[in-house]
Amino acid sequence: MVVKKFNYFRFFIFLVILVSIIVGIVYLVKTNNYKNSYEYKLLEKGYSEEEVNILLTKYEDRIDSILSLEYNEHIIPFMEEKYFIYSKMNEYLQYKEKNKKKEYNKIVQLVNVEMHIDWLDNQKETDTSKNELMLVNRIYGLSEDFVPSDLVDVPTQFAYSGKKLSESVLNKVIELINAGKEAGYTFVISDGYRSYAEQKDIYDAYSDYYGISETDTFVARPGHSEYQTGMTFDLKPYNKVIDDVSTNEEYLWLKDNAHKFGFIFRFNKEHEALTGFPSASWRLRYVGEDAATIIYNEGICFEEYYAYFVGE
Repeated sequence: MVVKKFNYFRFFIFLVILVSIIVGIVYLVKTNNYKNSYEYKLLEKGYSEEEVNILLTKYEDRIDSILSLEYNEHIIPFMEEKYFIYSKMNEYLQYKEKNKKKEYNKIVQLVNVEMHIDWLDNQKETDTSKNELMLVNRIYGLSEDFVPSDLVDVPTQFAYSGKKLSESVLNKVIELINAGKEAGYTFVISDGYRSYAEQKDIYDAYSDYYGISETDTFVARPGHSEYQTGMTFDLKPYNKVIDDVSTNEEYLWLKDNAHKFGFIFRFNKEHEALTGFPSASWRLRYVGEDAATIIYNEGICFEEYYAYFVGE
């Protein structure tokens, strides 16, 4: 019986071919996997390695949506803004395209509160089911027949005669007034609930004198006045005329304490571009303690809070 010698050369060739096949398969699998990876797809879109790293590190849950958009150098800067809302991305980008020098944070603010478009062409009905978080402003309006279900007369020990507020809000106002009294300050409600018809009379009187365009800059149209909610009112120092609120003790105390009772200053000077109305130093709105505390701590207006935390 003849025993054949083991052919080491052939075996070597076989191993080389087998290893080459395995390496080739592994390479093809890895290449295919890489081409299906977010990193590859983002790079193909035009994002730099630095941008890809930011997206994969911070926004992995948004990658599929981002990949549906054309590459835009402004996408990541917008996403880095604190109150960025992804569903408004296209609006941010469109506004930036038309306003190239506008800062990202300013664009996010304007777009979030819908003040980047003509409010007259963007009228909406207020969602009253949101109760103390319902939004009433230039855009969102109440119907002519809306009246708070718990509207009550405010006792004259807390207000000038004839003032009305929602009962649940009045109870919190009384707590605030009493706290002010303990601190040595006397406050009185100088304005409160105003019906649709009353607001219409006021608006018509001003527009007859100033014209509609001018009146719209400082008077709410009927249905768009916060007073109609029964949750907005003016709270002023009793029997005092204040020339400069920035140094007034009562105002400063109120500014630091109103949120503890669920109230915010509705119209501040720094937010005029977002609310659409000039500042009203003593105008308060009840939104509840949780919302008021966030608004106070973040230094934002109610429109910003509503857009980011409440929504439609």
